Amino acid sequence: MINSILKTLESANNIAMFWHKNPDGDCIWSLLGFWKLLEKMGKKVKYFTPTLPSRIYDFLPEIKKISSNFDYGKYDLLVFVDFSEYTRISSFYDFDKDYFDNHNIIVIDHHVYEHKYKNWKVISDPTAMSACEIIFEHTYKRWPKLYDKNIATYFYLWLTTDSGNFRYDEDHKRVLGNALKLIELWADKKSIVNNAFRKKSFAWVKMMQIIFKRLKKKWWLIYTRYTEKDLKKIWIDREEADFWQVIIQDIAEAKVTVIFRDDKENNHCYMSFRSKDIDVQKLAKSFGGG
Repeated sequence: MINSILKTLESANNIAMFWHKNPDGDCIWSLLGFWKLLEKMGKKVKYFTPTLPSRIYDFLPEIKKISSNFDYGKYDLLVFVDFSEYTRISSFYDFDKDYFDNHNIIVIDHHVYEHKYKNWKVISDPTAMSACEIIFEHTYKRWPKLYDKNIATYFYLWLTTDSGNFRYDEDHKRVLGNALKLIELWADKKSIVNNAFRKKSFAWVKMMQIIFKRLKKKWWLIYTRYTEKDLKKIWIDREEADFWQVIIQDIAEAKVTVIFRDDKENNHCYMSFRSKDIDVQKLAKSFGGG
């Protein structure tokens, strides 16, 4: 099945790749690394996301080529990376459902899902840490000679950010094995550490004051909140603000952490759940999340 899907990619010439709205690191690294691979195969590739990535990813040169306006062009193939529900690109899909329903679509995702779309071909692995891990393992096995330093760097970015720089309780043999392969392919580890972990904006530090001031503890639950007004006042985006969940997750008593984002203008309250020990995906889905 997977080889058949990879052959479909090989036979396509004009490809549109999609990220989900509010793209996170896994989504970005996997798509940009995959794009570089397909470009080296001579493919024409464009990529789209309903909402542009956070400015914290501006150190990546290709990030400026991303469009938040889909052109509904004559593509041979559509590729969804790190999502498997049309709701994640609803602004594109709802505008012209027939367009998507009548195109061949490849979906690459590490989440468990169900679908009934005949035009979808799916690569899914719920044991994988990320979509990027799935892409790297299968593409490196099939097209090892296409890999260069830039491609390896994108995939190493995924590995370090999604593993919390190797702190999280993942499949260590799998993660470290992939890390070794990418280092051997000359992934730029120093640049990743400097840009993804050490560099912090002044606005990010000011956000720390807000997050910590509102921090609460209820038994083993650690939670805090911020508002859309806070973001506008400090001039910081949600992706940058939500990084603080990684910090509070390290509190010794925390089994589950929650960050609430209050959007009074649109009468919404959003929640982000994280846990090292508890499956909070079910909890998120009960609120309509992912």
